[in-house]
Amino acid sequence: MKKIMTLSICLLATITSIASSFSSNLSFSFDEGKNKEITLTLNDVKEGQVLSVKDIDGFVLYKKAFEKTDNNASHKFDFTDLPNGTYYFEHEKAYQTKVIPFKVHFGDVTFDEANVKTIYKPVVRVKDNNIYFSKLELNKEDVEVRIYFEEDQGNHYKLVHTETISDALKAERVFSLSKKHTGNYKIVTVSNDKEYIEYIKI
Repeated sequence: MKKIMTLSICLLATITSIASSFSSNLSFSFDEGKNKEITLTLNDVKEGQVLSVKDIDGFVLYKKAFEKTDNNASHKFDFTDLPNGTYYFEHEKAYQTKVIPFKVHFGDVTFDEANVKTIYKPVVRVKDNNIYFSKLELNKEDVEVRIYFEEDQGNHYKLVHTETISDALKAERVFSLSKKHTGNYKIVTVSNDKEYIEYIKI
């Protein structure tokens, strides 16, 4: 029932682009008008990046893909009718995701600046029969890597290797694959409560 409610509230959120200039990477302001409104500004936005609003359970309330590059992309949000609770802005870039938590309490919105964080995505490169894997993990959280091989080109993948990298600021591995097993591979990375999937061909 909760998710049905939040989805309907999402449709009531007013989103408008406004022209503004801010020097910091993250900025916001409050409109003390009839409704409580906030303005979120993100610097150095590139075409194809995504801004989302999620609830504490990861349910997506709002999602926008940026269609052009913008040094200062500003958006106005009206969260007056959102239920009390904790929510997140997620600014997804090519190699990282910025997570910006905020709380709603009877229409009042408070940013949790102390817990703003950046999650780095894994980087996978292929050269010859080697897979080069790396991921920045500044909090030294576990990084689980699974390698699957596609059997008979039937979109059925068999797990051929799994490994968990712990207590590392930068998780790095080189996986050497047999020349006898050329074909399609799926690389699954699990970290920061997220799953990343990349497909490669050897």
